[in-house]
Amino acid sequence: MCGIVSVLSRNDGIIRDLIDCLSRLEYRGYDSAGIAYVDKNSRLCVKKTIGKIASLEKIIDFNEGARCRIGIGHTRWATHGEVTIQNAHPHTSDEVAIVHNGIIENYESLKESLMKDGFVFDGVSDSEVVAKLISYHLKKNNDFLKAFQATIGQLKGAFAIVAIHADYPYMLLGAKRGSPMAVGLSPDSQRFYIASDAVALSSLCHDIVYLDEGDSVVCELTDELRYRILNSNLEVVDRQKTRNNVSLHDVTKNGFEDFMLKEIFEEPVVAQRVFRNFKCNVNVADYRSIYIIACGTSYYAGLLAKYWLESLSRVHTDVEIASEFRYRNPVLSRETLYIFISQSGETIDTLSAMRQVKNMGFKTLAIVNVEGSSIAREADECIHTDAGFEIGVASTKSFVAQTMVMLLLSIQQKSRLNIDGITYTMYSILNDGFVIKALAERIKDKARLLYLGRGGSFPIALEGALKMKELSYVSAEGYPSGEIKHGPIAMIDHQVYSIIIAPDDYYVGKTIVNAREILARNGEVLLITTGKVLANLHDLKKNKLVDHILLKDQWEYSTDPAVDQLLRSWPYVTAIHMLAYYVAKARGLNADQPRNLAKSVTVE
Repeated sequence: MCGIVSVLSRNDGIIRDLIDCLSRLEYRGYDSAGIAYVDKNSRLCVKKTIGKIASLEKIIDFNEGARCRIGIGHTRWATHGEVTIQNAHPHTSDEVAIVHNGIIENYESLKESLMKDGFVFDGVSDSEVVAKLISYHLKKNNDFLKAFQATIGQLKGAFAIVAIHADYPYMLLGAKRGSPMAVGLSPDSQRFYIASDAVALSSLCHDIVYLDEGDSVVCELTDELRYRILNSNLEVVDRQKTRNNVSLHDVTKNGFEDFMLKEIFEEPVVAQRVFRNFKCNVNVADYRSIYIIACGTSYYAGLLAKYWLESLSRVHTDVEIASEFRYRNPVLSRETLYIFISQSGETIDTLSAMRQVKNMGFKTLAIVNVEGSSIAREADECIHTDAGFEIGVASTKSFVAQTMVMLLLSIQQKSRLNIDGITYTMYSILNDGFVIKALAERIKDKARLLYLGRGGSFPIALEGALKMKELSYVSAEGYPSGEIKHGPIAMIDHQVYSIIIAPDDYYVGKTIVNAREILARNGEVLLITTGKVLANLHDLKKNKLVDHILLKDQWEYSTDPAVDQLLRSWPYVTAIHMLAYYVAKARGLNADQPRNLAKSVTVE
């Protein structure tokens, strides 16, 4: 994996298109990049590099490629094989070139068979097998489309593949199984595109089509540009068009230094928008229990939702990591609603877990941010979080959108919620960002971080620790505050920095006791709380081992005191996100593209 682009055009000069599309996919994270195209002399040309797309541009002769009409491109995030030119995409065999996202699970047996037939491999990537296998079938039947289809039929695993051939300069082929693939025609019908997601096609295609599982696509240029989509039985099918809602605002920084900072500043706007536009046909109170299945940040959103669903809706709720759920033999019930949360709507473990539940005939509800994604299409019901496209690899505004959706599912009546109070708190945090930035300078060289919280603050602590690990590469752990005496307190010394989330809620007294326990062992503490709480803590105000982030405390989040208490810690996530961002910047790191991470995890 990570990003695929391809184009077939009626007009010359598609190289710049390929590079621009690849640049839009940089947000996904990658370690190498490359393109392949058929030039004016019907020769297959391949350019690959280790590193960024800027390096790729330096080795491309744009004049040489000015008259080409077909090409493919790829940004690779290594899943199989080291980061080398040989393992970078596109992969070739004779006059065939392919790009591939996913993992070919049976590549070893295929490779062994191909080597016996005389094929020589340049690298060790599983993707190279696809190009060689197409060549193998071409030698048997001399038909590019049939060779491609025969190859797809032999592959096991998850993939999105696009292929071109120098002898077929007017044919572009694609297929998907497990990994996302979107296709689109330019508004003037002059260019056809295949890409791994909608952002690559922003401003190029107003409408896109997401391929269904097992689909393939054939685009040909004869007297006109035509394409057809085939299902797994190779029958021509129609797939629903989706408006490409990725806007120029989404893919530009709009004056911010990084996309992540811009997206953190959008958190209160997103909360307001989700609140205003929320619609759902599902009533959680109709079910005996709720089962939330997700990965990463989305899993922590589910953990926070558990507190709300059980307290506000009085429905028993379980939360599980999708990669664990799908390989267990869980006890499931028809009286349970199964909720699947995914930012991209393509997370492979979450998608597989949902398919497992659907195959058993149970009710599924998806919460995703990408319309037309696999999870959105396949769930019985779907709520689009409407967070807007998120470029930063580490999810921020998507977490806010997901939790707002879950809050509205739990609370059932919008009138019980003071959305302005919640967003005002978020805005106050953003306005005090200079305080968090200064604290980041103190934290940047700490060896270990401990995040602590009680009640709803605990999932926020987990989210904070995850963001810090993702962005700054600092060892960070999240714990329930009450658990520190059951092990973590053994770590406390002058090298451990504890970040304690202490809103003015039912738990605050006990949380402050935990802070004092850490201070008694010479540990440093960052207390995220309100001025009202700190006003009564004279020893902590004067202690040199204590730093503070103080939130405004004059706003109610609900006229219902019980609801207000439950929501006290939720806006603190904006402070947690800002802290992780500024620590990464203080350490000189790329906040938008942390190492080894991809935005959408579509392989196991």
